[in-house]
Amino acid sequence: MSSQTSWRLFAAFSLVSTLVLAVGLYLGITEILSPSANGEWKTDKSAEEETGKSKVNTVQIVALGDSLTRGTGDGAGLGYVGNLRVRLSEATGQQAYVLNHGVNGYKTTDLLRDLQQKEDIRRTIRQADIITLSIGGNDLFNAGGAEEVNPEISRKRLPGAIERYKEIVKIIDSLNPHAKILYMGLYNAFADLSNAQESYKVVERWNSETSAVLYQYSHAVFVPTDDLFRTDGKKYLSSDHFHPNQAGYRRIGERMAEVIR
Repeated sequence: MSSQTSWRLFAAFSLVSTLVLAVGLYLGITEILSPSANGEWKTDKSAEEETGKSKVNTVQIVALGDSLTRGTGDGAGLGYVGNLRVRLSEATGQQAYVLNHGVNGYKTTDLLRDLQQKEDIRRTIRQADIITLSIGGNDLFNAGGAEEVNPEISRKRLPGAIERYKEIVKIIDSLNPHAKILYMGLYNAFADLSNAQESYKVVERWNSETSAVLYQYSHAVFVPTDDLFRTDGKKYLSSDHFHPNQAGYRRIGERMAEVIR
């Protein structure tokens, strides 16, 4: 074999190797930047291949919102979304998959921006069968400590947050007018404070106005949670006295599952 031929073979081999490495690097970066929710989310095709069933027997859940959607405070790591998935699968026999977009500290401004600008989130919403949502708590209350809870400030923040909430629901509906939308109503985590009655009034007003917004959409449901924490509320809160604990999230997830059975 001539030296010229050898160099040509070497160059071709090098080119193929470079392409393989480039593809591998691209796929690795893509997975890092757009993780598939602990491997739970599946495309329609992969879900069908894995279960041997058509999409009729699978349910894809997209979760949007703040730390409540993220499941902060649940030692089991399920949150209300994970509990919803488990209960739904048990009740219907369908295989449920979850993609959780929840972010700690998110307010209506943050979620609205994501819905307007992030095409990856918009794409998953279009694919969803069920869309869960928790938002508003960080708009109304500063959860950094009990001393920061000021119902008067919360009342002033409420109108603007409601307007952004309306836009959030409008965008979700425009992206997917067929998926069931489940909004987790707020609960009062500050029942042990001296101004508890005032914070209850803020929560009640928020829940009333957000429920009225959802009433305009036939596929949207307001899921109340405040009553779940009214009696023995501390029993269902985590150590930060704001987020639910494992038992609290389980109760919320079970209620959501009951709504859509």
